[in-house]
Amino acid sequence: MKLNLLPLAALAALSTGAGAVEVYKSDTSSFEILGRVKTNLSNNDADPDHRLSGTARLGATGRTKVMDNFSVFGYLLYDLAAQETPDIDDKIKIRYGYAGFDLNYAGKFSFGRFENAYYKVTAVTDLFTDWGKTGVSYWGLTPNDFGGRLDGQAMYDFNLNGWFLAASYNFKDKSKHIENGWSASTGYEFPDVFGSPLGIMAGYSRYKGIRDDEYGYHANGYFYGADKTEYAVSVYYGTFGAPGFYAAAVYNHGWLKNTYKGDGGEVALSYTTPGSAFTFLGAFGYMKNQHQNYTPIKTSRLSSGWSFNVAWNPISSFSVYSELEHSVHNAFKDENETKATLGLIYNF
Repeated sequence: MKLNLLPLAALAALSTGAGAVEVYKSDTSSFEILGRVKTNLSNNDADPDHRLSGTARLGATGRTKVMDNFSVFGYLLYDLAAQETPDIDDKIKIRYGYAGFDLNYAGKFSFGRFENAYYKVTAVTDLFTDWGKTGVSYWGLTPNDFGGRLDGQAMYDFNLNGWFLAASYNFKDKSKHIENGWSASTGYEFPDVFGSPLGIMAGYSRYKGIRDDEYGYHANGYFYGADKTEYAVSVYYGTFGAPGFYAAAVYNHGWLKNTYKGDGGEVALSYTTPGSAFTFLGAFGYMKNQHQNYTPIKTSRLSSGWSFNVAWNPISSFSVYSELEHSVHNAFKDENETKATLGLIYNF
């Protein structure tokens, strides 16, 4: 799966599902505008407030060559909601925002808002437009949101002949109850194994929480300000979105102080038809707590569920898709749910 071995700027661009409009290009500089518009018709489990909803993304990226083997770059991407909301922060959010410098063969340094280095290992099953990720503790367990895109990060990326190494550091962020954090990942891709790429990866992540006045259990059963440690290994075969089969699996072990110590796993399988007109995707995730006495959640199985997606791409810039997620079990909800949506996406 080439996605995980790309430099950070390319990875973020692919996550928008968008192409780009070239505004300016010279021998030493480039500037592009990119984005997408998405509309969804969803059932009540997916969105109890809006039957038909709309979102958009709008961003820009630029790069300038300073000298041989030294370039500077910047990337900014906004998430925009079409629905009315009293809080402007819920309507306009920065999805990615970073700048840095590229030393070519010596690697790349990025500073700002993005996923940490550990995410590269779990990204092999993070393939769904709206949901998925039920078996990876990176995404959940704390409202501090130690997973996902975080502000105040610095990352180093190095790629050479199919091998990559990444390391990141998270500076203090009181809004997320983070004192500091760091992560690292590495992997190798065999370019041709029976006609398709085969990749293996491993990673480690550690966050130190801030113990302020909000430290402790809350009504939702989560634990604020706790330290969190994770490691994961993953494997993939094929290239997602390219004609043919793609398969991937992730195993992760996580520890959240006073709340969770357990294992999770996720497997995904997809098939894209010749010409890439249709892609069929399915995944299953499972997460288990080994120590029930860590938390008021009196169950060992925290979550498990199936996810499915079918996408039709008549042209490269437009997609019609349907996505469904059935929660077989979720310790954080009173009952199981089945979320379903039908969506249209236009990329520019």
